[in-house]
Amino acid sequence: MFALGALFTAALASFALAKPNPASAPVSPRVLVFTKTEGFRHDSIPVAIDQLRKYGPEYNLMFDFSEDAAIFSDANMTAYDGVLFVSTSETILNPDQQGVFTKWLQSGGVYSGVHLACGTQQNMTAYKAAVGALFEYHPEQQNATFSPLTKDHPATADMPDQWTYSEEVYFFQSDPREMGATVLVTVDKTKLYNPTENPDEPPKSGTPHPIAWYIEKPQYNYTVEGAPKHGRSFYTSLGHSNETWMTDTFMFHLLGGVTWALDGASTRAYQVGIIGNNTTPPPPPPPTPKEDNSTDTGAGYIKSAASPSYMAGGLVAGTLALATALLLYDT
Repeated sequence: MFALGALFTAALASFALAKPNPASAPVSPRVLVFTKTEGFRHDSIPVAIDQLRKYGPEYNLMFDFSEDAAIFSDANMTAYDGVLFVSTSETILNPDQQGVFTKWLQSGGVYSGVHLACGTQQNMTAYKAAVGALFEYHPEQQNATFSPLTKDHPATADMPDQWTYSEEVYFFQSDPREMGATVLVTVDKTKLYNPTENPDEPPKSGTPHPIAWYIEKPQYNYTVEGAPKHGRSFYTSLGHSNETWMTDTFMFHLLGGVTWALDGASTRAYQVGIIGNNTTPPPPPPPTPKEDNSTDTGAGYIKSAASPSYMAGGLVAGTLALATALLLYDT
């Protein structure tokens, strides 16, 4: 019976430690992570960069990191499938760079934003269409309870039904639903200390209060000739502190949203479009020979970027099946 218990323990441990590995693009999508600030700068930006470097390969993503606005040129941006703005602040692009960025978005480029990304480029029409809503204020940082409105999306599939921790809860100048957004995560406002909000006025951000959302068809009003369609967008207002970035829950949430947006297949990484990465990476090294001479049946389960899950499904199922057989034999 000790061996049987050990098998069950190993199966559960393998399930708990496994990480999602979406890989639906023919080549790795290339994403520019932009962290330039001209106003408030979050201390969590260096940790965010380290975590994205760590998780990128598990999600079949190639990340480039920059704070140089000069990267927003036609020659540079044509190589990117996506951009990820991480806690950027104030106006960080000049008019020419904004024009390049707008054209890139209208060419099928994929936008994702984190936390204060809603507090930048507030004078840029295409940027508001991409992010969905602009920052207005936040009450003091405090414990807040966040809840997914659906579990049928990669950004929320692994999020607990109630996630309580210390965060800056953002309030917005408008409701992102007005820009075509579908809200994924909300917050329990009844437990927030927020003296700024007037309970007698309709909330500007809409109801239920939006925390994270996606936009299937951003309202750019123009598509560059040759581009198949606009790229999807995803935004989450979470991600204020180092501690948040160090949790799997947040990283699964963020990268689930990023890969979902990329998986709209509007760029060259998905063999369509006029922008993006179309360079096939070198093949992986051959697998290490198995010491136990067992046969790999390919039972591991890997979902696409549109629906990330755990790779350990086959291992868990096989282990539990063996344990069940041993139990029946023992009885």
